[in-house]
Amino acid sequence: MKLWTLLFTLLLSAVGLGIDIDQAMVKIYTSSIAYDYYIPWSTDALRESSGSGCVVDGNMILTNAHVVSNETYLQVRKEGDPRKYQAFVVTVSHDADLALITVNDESFFQGIDPLELGELPHPREQVTVYGYPMGGDALSTTQGVVSRIESSQYVHSGLSLLTVQLDAAINPGNSGGPAIIGNKIIGVAMQTVTQAENIGYVIPVPVIRHFLEDIEDGSYDGFPSAGFSYQTIRNEAFSDRFGIEEEQAGVIVTRIAYGSPAAEVLELGDVVMKIDGRSIAGDGTVEFRHGSRTRLDYMVNRRQIGETIPLEVIRDSISKIVEMTLSTSLHDLTVVSNKIYDIPPEYFIFGGAVFMPLTLNYLEEWGSDWHLNSVDYLSYPLIFNNWRTEDREEIVVLTFMLPAEVNTGYEGIHYEIIDTVDGIPVRSFSQFVEMVADGTSPFLELTTNLANIIVLDREEAIAVNGEIMARYSIPVDRIMY
Repeated sequence: MKLWTLLFTLLLSAVGLGIDIDQAMVKIYTSSIAYDYYIPWSTDALRESSGSGCVVDGNMILTNAHVVSNETYLQVRKEGDPRKYQAFVVTVSHDADLALITVNDESFFQGIDPLELGELPHPREQVTVYGYPMGGDALSTTQGVVSRIESSQYVHSGLSLLTVQLDAAINPGNSGGPAIIGNKIIGVAMQTVTQAENIGYVIPVPVIRHFLEDIEDGSYDGFPSAGFSYQTIRNEAFSDRFGIEEEQAGVIVTRIAYGSPAAEVLELGDVVMKIDGRSIAGDGTVEFRHGSRTRLDYMVNRRQIGETIPLEVIRDSISKIVEMTLSTSLHDLTVVSNKIYDIPPEYFIFGGAVFMPLTLNYLEEWGSDWHLNSVDYLSYPLIFNNWRTEDREEIVVLTFMLPAEVNTGYEGIHYEIIDTVDGIPVRSFSQFVEMVADGTSPFLELTTNLANIIVLDREEAIAVNGEIMARYSIPVDRIMY
């Protein structure tokens, strides 16, 4: 009798836990308008989409950043309730493709037990993914196993962070839904490989916790970057040349970003052997737990901005320990910005010439194969060497001319990088705008990377700028941050 009572109690407990997970599930309805980076003063058409989320502590709903990006209006519906509630974005990490949203009507959260975070799973553990994929309106679950755990590129941001790969089906609409093991969240569904079957990725608990810890002070700082590039080492002669005693160990520093943490403690040609206490293999990986390896970048981006980590380096065949303070994010160190969301693009119009800082958003105007279709000198920095230098923090592009008398003869100049303004090298977009707008010389002289020279009568350009703006229905001549 006691055995049956115990089994019945366990059954009720299991059923109750299952219901708790279902009741914590939320379907998200998003109205959004994306910005046009070719015509930066305009927007694309209104878009309606849906995604998934789950209730966590603090009357918050955890979901993907890409589910709520560029939103103009949000609604949510909890499982089993036909009513839609207006929702609001609390904070977003576009880097990690995570967001917290909430509902001001507290009755929405009544009867919901928030889900808790679990731990990083192990390969071959069974996982259940919850969400609202396309093809229906009811809650859907799919099951699979953990295939691998490693750093991979997040489609939404372009950054490489830790991911968990599953063989469970993840379809459009599943985005933002939790992956569950033992009634706890082990990840958030984010993307799939369209060229293959049953390869999906979830954002794992360490990345989620990093996001939640980051925003505890009320602001989002992001993921730190050391700011150096490296070459892997797998050649015995190479190791002998640089005084590396271990075979296939360490990486050699090949580039350092200006103003980066690496610039404070590393030199070109240093061989980094350990980072934050973990040995680096010659292929650039570290063991982040027994039997599992990933790229050494993980040892940096698992930390918060402002923390300090040790590095063991070999310099001139002598081993030494240096301390690196992770003071900057990747966005602070690159000349070409990664994906930008939720804000209009920057631009500046002078004498009918349209200028913009080079961003990934702008390159993507050439389509998903922008790296093949765009002008090669524009895509080169992002693909091969995106670190800032002392002389250049941003790349300024003359995108096209708005035809007018003042710029006659320059109509064929477009997609070119501005190198100098009145002989002064361009360092950043804000510096460029200041030099053009506040210059006092009678003529504005610009040179481009293709050796073209553009000369505008400054007084005339200023006088007709308003007329040009009105002709092309442009509300303002600049947006800057």
